[in-house]
Amino acid sequence: MKIKPSVVIKDLEQYLDLYNISLSEGLRKTLTDIEEFAQRCDNPVNYNLFFSKIIRNTKILQDILINNGTSPSLVALILEQDYYFTLDELASYEYEAYSYSKIEINNEKSAIINGALRYCVSDNRNVLENIDIILAAMDDYEKTLEQDGGQWVDKRLNKSTTTLAHLNGHYNDNLWIKFDDIRKALLDANKIDKHVKIA
Repeated sequence: MKIKPSVVIKDLEQYLDLYNISLSEGLRKTLTDIEEFAQRCDNPVNYNLFFSKIIRNTKILQDILINNGTSPSLVALILEQDYYFTLDELASYEYEAYSYSKIEINNEKSAIINGALRYCVSDNRNVLENIDIILAAMDDYEKTLEQDGGQWVDKRLNKSTTTLAHLNGHYNDNLWIKFDDIRKALLDANKIDKHVKIA
């Protein structure tokens, strides 16, 4: 059964409401962009879409990429093209694969949302933000790589900590930004933001 992105987002909001958490307007836009792109391609969402749309919609993440010498728009485009060029003919954007709230093994969407919930709550907030999603997506992707053993056809990926290039599956200068560097910059910026709000 085909499903509309708006129904997917509504389902997610009902799930988050169980925990008295809501979506920020920025995150609602990001998740809608993710779901609409997947629907247009008639394929399930994957990590590439999470990362590309968060990059497109998150100024602080764009600044981190610029500071690391790459174009955020180019990074997002590369990830979106990788998603598009690797569409699975047997998969589709349908009811069985849509839910963020359906807890299943290998459900990237629910793992990322639940990880993001933990970031949000541990930061004493009740509004889920784009930054919570990107942190959770990095954590979940690294966990998946550990479980898979992380062997790559492009051997350069075997020798490094996880980068945006790992999402693409091969070395690319524009994507050679470590998750650890992104995570540190996001968490440092969050600390600074808290101190500014207190002052």
